[in-house]
Amino acid sequence: MNENNFEQLNEKLNNCNNRLDKDECLCKVLDCICKKGDCGPTGPTGPTGPRGATGATGIQGPTGATGATGATGATGIQGPTGPTGIQGPTGATGATGATGATGIQGPTGPTGMQGPTGSTGATGATGATGIQGPTGPTGMQGPTGATGATGATGATGATGPAGTPAEKFNSYAMVHDETDSQVPINNPVKFQTTNISNKITYDPNTGDFSIPEEGIYIVHWWINVRHNDNKSSNCEPKTIGIEFHQYWPNDVLIAHSSTHNKLTCCDTGTVSGNAIFAALPGASYRFINTSDIDIRLVPNDLYSGSVSITRIL
Repeated sequence: MNENNFEQLNEKLNNCNNRLDKDECLCKVLDCICKKGDCGPTGPTGPTGPRGATGATGIQGPTGATGATGATGATGIQGPTGPTGIQGPTGATGATGATGATGIQGPTGPTGMQGPTGSTGATGATGATGIQGPTGPTGMQGPTGATGATGATGATGATGPAGTPAEKFNSYAMVHDETDSQVPINNPVKFQTTNISNKITYDPNTGDFSIPEEGIYIVHWWINVRHNDNKSSNCEPKTIGIEFHQYWPNDVLIAHSSTHNKLTCCDTGTVSGNAIFAALPGASYRFINTSDIDIRLVPNDLYSGSVSITRIL
């Protein structure tokens, strides 16, 4: 037995003596053990006695009241950030989702306003007339033949019929033009100057010749023209045609005339012709551009065109 065992046994002895239901025999044993004498040598440890039966578990006492919560301690210093972990492998690519349905087409927006039409460019100036070539030399006159013998005077013939009364030729007109005016398709050719007129009148604003008397008339004309198709980029050769029409009281073709050759863009030519026609009293007549392109009159030396009309019957 050592010092610690002694103190423990002495405490148990005191507890034994103070109990009301003390075991006298046990207390004496403890008292005997606790009396100190000279400590002999520690005897050998005796063999372990058999284990006693486990006593019954005592009834659990009531739970004591919960103590008050202690004050929260101060927050500790944040530790250093740990190293970044190795990046894990990339996961497999997921399957492509199904294509969504096409949305409904929106309504068509309103048409924008049309821009203004550009102004027509100015007509270029007419080129200068080329220099006239020199007149060729006059040919030599041949020798005059010998004068024949004078024949005998013939008998006087019978008196011929009376001539045409002079009044048949008193309806006439002559006009001409000196401009380079443009004549669109299916429009009348307008001559600007009246040289002479009797009964037949001419209106330069409409291009109409008005004939007041019924009869047979003869008309002559010539007109210098230019191919004026500014809308065609390839300047396709064209024949220029001008027709003489009865315009009122109804449209009647009297004569057609044209250039001898086809003209390309800016080329010039002359349209000429004549006709004999029966005029109605009070009817009007005009010359019309029946080509499929616009034309322009061309002054040559002075005139660009001339017309004369005369009653013959």
